[in-house]
Amino acid sequence: MDQTDMTRILPEDCIANIISNTSPRDACRLSLVSRAFRTAAASNLVWERLLPSGYQEIISRSPVSSASSSSLNMLPRKDLYFHLCDNPTFISNGNMTFAIHKWSGKKCYMMGARELSIVWGDTPQYWKWTYSADQSPHLPKSRFSEVAHLLHVCWLEIKGSVETKTLSPNTTYGAYFIYTIGTRPYGLCHPVKVSLSIENEIDGEATNAYLQPITWRDHRPRGQDGRLPCVREDRWMEIEIGEFFNHGQANNVLEMNLWETEVGEWKSGLVVHGIELRPKERKK
Repeated sequence: MDQTDMTRILPEDCIANIISNTSPRDACRLSLVSRAFRTAAASNLVWERLLPSGYQEIISRSPVSSASSSSLNMLPRKDLYFHLCDNPTFISNGNMTFAIHKWSGKKCYMMGARELSIVWGDTPQYWKWTYSADQSPHLPKSRFSEVAHLLHVCWLEIKGSVETKTLSPNTTYGAYFIYTIGTRPYGLCHPVKVSLSIENEIDGEATNAYLQPITWRDHRPRGQDGRLPCVREDRWMEIEIGEFFNHGQANNVLEMNLWETEVGEWKSGLVVHGIELRPKERKK
């Protein structure tokens, strides 16, 4: 029996039920099979199942007007799915965002600088907080209302944490430090340490990372390997802090750390945007 005969025999709800047990990527691909598959693949039944669990509660906690929240819930589920992929929703008093990873349907979070623990972060002589509207045009546009500018410290330590129950289960996540380098930086050529661990358990192994891209003028000590930053589409830079597999069987607190406390050299010019948690693409 060919595909055409099958779509004539099976009811649309049955086809939709089959598609709902695949993935968002496969649902989009299957919509190209035939007109019947296209109709079924666009149904609310399919996309309600492909939306991550708890998404309605997350939307309701967003600091937007109740009217906006209601209008989102009135969208067809497929439209809502892709809206949440392309438009991060603010939570935690606007200091975090929630979004959906487009091809897997997994939850993504980004903690803004205000959601992080920055040593001496509230001391004006060491750190300066700038509202996005007042940012220099030379800096990338921030999704949050404030970013943190490093003015002058010798002890750099930044931490973020998130409860694992808020993440998608059975998913490998990457944690990324999002930042840029401002004007006239100094003291940032030395490697920093990054690590990821579960609270109250043995700390994860620390790894070297470089905040500044390595150029031919940089002199990295022989044998001193480390992660290098890459530039994102939004013009911010990111360094991977580590990866974590969320079994989803228990609620723990995942801690993400970046620090440089050994060299003792004074530092300036770092602009902190936040830390992002997103599913890692499976290697084929």
